[in-house]
Amino acid sequence: MLRVRRASADDLDAVRQLLHDTWHETYDATMGVDVVNDITSRWHSVENLSRQLGDPDGCFLVAEDPDGTIVGHAAAVRKAADVVSLARLYVLPQQQGGGAGTALLEAVTNWAGHGTTIELEVETSNAPAIGFYRKHDYSDDGQRVQCGGDPAAGQAIVMKRRVS
Repeated sequence: MLRVRRASADDLDAVRQLLHDTWHETYDATMGVDVVNDITSRWHSVENLSRQLGDPDGCFLVAEDPDGTIVGHAAAVRKAADVVSLARLYVLPQQQGGGAGTALLEAVTNWAGHGTTIELEVETSNAPAIGFYRKHDYSDDGQRVQCGGDPAAGQAIVMKRRVS
């Protein structure tokens, strides 16, 4: 059975590898291998992940399969009392469609709490992720931004959902 839990410092290497592998599978064709290598080395370094893990306003989760292998990761941060930014939600490509993404999203939603708006960015070419969030009642608010504020990362759709 899949288990979602708060991550620990011992998980950071596995989370970094998961993000690296998932980014390459998802974005190599649209951004190119070199750009993906650049972004993942900057955004997903163990040092950056460690800072995010220790953020008192953050939620840093992993999903494990029954043998303890980390198959998914989500990170969110509270921006205001009623606004949470979902910074990341990634599941290993071979595990996608198996419930890990939904379980992580539900855990973040529970952490965010009722009356909170959860917002996120999805790179415009990532149709599977856009469909995943729409399935979970997120809507495109029409806003387009530089993904992660990084010119190398391409354009993103901003999606939001109010937790009732």
